[in-house]
Amino acid sequence: MIGQAGASIFNEWFSNYWLVLVVKAGVVLGFFLVAPMVVGYAEHKVLAHMQSRLGPMYPGVFHGWAQLVADGVKFIQKEDVIPRAADPWVFSLAPAVALVPYIVIFVVIPFSPQIFALNLDVGIFFVLAMSSVNVIGVLMAGWSSANKFSLIGALRAAAQLISYELPLVLAAASVVMQAGTLSLIGITEAQARYWFVLTQPVGFAIFVVASLAELTRPPFDMPVADSEIIFGAYTEYTGLKFAFFRSSPSRCGWRRRSVRYRSS
Repeated sequence: MIGQAGASIFNEWFSNYWLVLVVKAGVVLGFFLVAPMVVGYAEHKVLAHMQSRLGPMYPGVFHGWAQLVADGVKFIQKEDVIPRAADPWVFSLAPAVALVPYIVIFVVIPFSPQIFALNLDVGIFFVLAMSSVNVIGVLMAGWSSANKFSLIGALRAAAQLISYELPLVLAAASVVMQAGTLSLIGITEAQARYWFVLTQPVGFAIFVVASLAELTRPPFDMPVADSEIIFGAYTEYTGLKFAFFRSSPSRCGWRRRSVRYRSS
C-alpha cells in the first residue's frame, strides 16, 4: 500500500532529510492551528442559526470571521492562576499531555495520495492510541487541582472516554479487516470503488456515536456538566492552559472526522 500511495509531496520538493522533517513539522503545526479555527467558526454560526441567533458578527467585520482569533488574544491576556493547594508541576503539565497527542496525530492523516507527512503501516491504530492519551491529561488536571468538583469531573471524563474507546476501536477494526491494511492511505485506496459505509452502516453509526461521546458533546456532556460540577476537570484553569484544554476536543473532532472519512 505504501508503494501505491507514492512519495509524499514534501519528499519530492526537498532532498535534504532534515529540511523535509522541518517542513513537515511546520505544515502539520500550521494546519493544526488553522483548520480547527475554521471548524470552530462554522460551529459557532451553525449552532447560532439552529437557535435562531446570528452568532459572532463583529470581530473581523464580515460575519465575525475573526471571533476565534479574538478569543485566542483574550486567553493570552488572562492571568495564569495556580491554586495554592494544587500540585504546580502536574497542574501545568496536564494541558500539554492532553493537547500534544492531537498534534502528532495529524502526521499520519492523508489529504491526497501525495499530501501527507508520514504513511505508517499501523496508521489507524496509531491515531486511536495517541488519542487515548487525552484521558491521562484529564485525570492529571482533576487530581492536581485540589478541587472536589475537578476530581469528580475528571473521573467522569475518564470513565466515559474509556467506555466509548472500545466500540470505537471495534468499529475501526471492522474497516481494517475489510481493507486488509492498517495504513490510512491504504484504507482510502481500498475504497476506490465504493465507500465502506455502504457495507458497514452499523459500524459507521457506532463510530459516530462513540466519537461524539469522546468529544463530550451533548448528550454526552456529563464530564463538564456546568450545572452540577462547575466545569469538570477544567474548573481551576485559566488563560492559555484553559484554552489548550478547550482546544483538545476541537482538534479531536477534526481528527475524528478525518479518520471517519478515511475509514468509510
